Amino acid sequence: MDHYSYLIDPHYRFLLIGIVLLVMAVVFTLTGETLERYHGIVYRAEEPRRFWWNVATFYFGGVLFIGLFLYKISN
Repeated sequence: MDHYSYLIDPHYRFLLIGIVLLVMAVVFTLTGETLERYHGIVYRAEEPRRFWWNVATFYFGGVLFIGLFLYKISN
């Protein structure tokens, strides 16, 4: 387990969260359905505005966490 010890560092947690959020956003975009809290699944064909808002939130969160990782690494 020694080679996974770098994942424990808080800076890399930001990177992992950002990558997971970006991958989820890409999957939601390709499948046309996204998860929404308290509403279940939102489909692109039925509610496009809510769908794209959720996808944009995942993209923004991913970029935000990756940017935070880059900021923490540079300082």
